[in-house]
Amino acid sequence: MFNLNNLQRFLKYPLAILGMLFLLQFLGFYTFQAGALELETAVRVNLHESGRTIVHLPPLGRIKAPTHNSPLDLHFTLKNIHLEKIADMHDDKSALLSRLPLAMTNEIKTNMLKYFAFLLILSFCLGTGSAFLWCRHRVNKKEALSLGIVNVSVLSLLFLLTAFTYDAESFSRAEYEGMVEATPLVLQVLEQGHKLVEDLGEQFGDVVKGVTFLQQEIEASTGSSGEEGKTLSLLHVSDIHNNPAAFQLIRRVLDHYEVDLIVDTGDLVDFGTTLELNLLVEALESLSVPYIFVPGNHESPTVVGQLKSVRNVTVLEEGILQKKGLRIAAIADPSASYHTSVVADEEMLEASAKKLMDIVDNGKGVDVVAAHNPALFRFLRNNGNLLLGGHMHRSSVSMGDNYIEINAGSSGASGIRGLQNMQMEYNLVLVNFTLQGENAGWLPQTVDLLTVNQFPLHFNFERYFLE
Repeated sequence: MFNLNNLQRFLKYPLAILGMLFLLQFLGFYTFQAGALELETAVRVNLHESGRTIVHLPPLGRIKAPTHNSPLDLHFTLKNIHLEKIADMHDDKSALLSRLPLAMTNEIKTNMLKYFAFLLILSFCLGTGSAFLWCRHRVNKKEALSLGIVNVSVLSLLFLLTAFTYDAESFSRAEYEGMVEATPLVLQVLEQGHKLVEDLGEQFGDVVKGVTFLQQEIEASTGSSGEEGKTLSLLHVSDIHNNPAAFQLIRRVLDHYEVDLIVDTGDLVDFGTTLELNLLVEALESLSVPYIFVPGNHESPTVVGQLKSVRNVTVLEEGILQKKGLRIAAIADPSASYHTSVVADEEMLEASAKKLMDIVDNGKGVDVVAAHNPALFRFLRNNGNLLLGGHMHRSSVSMGDNYIEINAGSSGASGIRGLQNMQMEYNLVLVNFTLQGENAGWLPQTVDLLTVNQFPLHFNFERYFLE
């Protein structure tokens, strides 16, 4: 004989389990920190395929990997990156790189155990709470307790199945969605960038020799070689944005030109962190000529401070520096004083532009004026000033009525930004000076604009005669 009470008693348990799994979709969020990363994790039921780990990187997209066999998807969402925590890391490069991943992995594991414990408590509460849906007069405490225990048991089995079948190596078969689809190409592109620069060596050398011969012929016929033939060559780079291939190209230029010094007008890194700079220190110290660095908006006080301790690098934040007889006036980008890469507002740019003008006006003669953002030159496009800038990621040489303005573009092919549309364009500029007399200072004679496009491979060399 059909008994409604027995049917209700039988249905209570599967319905409590289904209710728990449904409500976990909306209640089971947990936020924690792992190192400098602030993450939010959640569990979702997935009955259509094997369990996946899904990493959300707003607004870049997400990464999905089939990591385990339970019907649960593990979601991790990057909520924030606390740059001040990264900035506090002052370890040497090898120690930092070896210890950081392990420390972060341990923090994630610890917090995931806390999260699972939280979900088990929540499942117990949902199970016991479901007993109220079936009662008419009063709750059967024994039955409510058993519903909670069943929920905890089922969820524990799912967690154990997830843990014992979890395979982190499945991320080698991950799917990429959104802007992060370019991620698998990054290492390949950087590797090709190194090879590209090496392959350009012979071609670049031939072009330089030919142009240099032409310059020598012109100087011989016009007698414009300067006092006693004294010359100086300045290599202008900018906006490297963590791309190590930029230093390969710089070294190739040093192989074929007699460069006296390098001026970098900022944005050596992307996020203003010590971790980024540690990856570039060796390349900076390996250069054979002095490296003058003017901070850009992607630098930070931490990066600027660390650069001051790098061998062969001179950081010029504000004032005038004389190197190899060349007097360089410069000012750091206002944003370099903060742990942010946001471009400074108009009021800050105006104040820095006036300060740079005062530096030049009171400097009793400067040969070069350098700044990251060309907006800082607004009061200096006059008096025969030679202006070196970056920030725009477009190389150019502008000869105004009474000034010369050079933008080095991006010597690092805009970093990760260049990968978004595969426009990997490396730019460098070489400025050649002659000495016009001890009191007259250095006079720019020619500007060589070098552009290398990676996709498709294209090499361009332009020489501007300034006289």
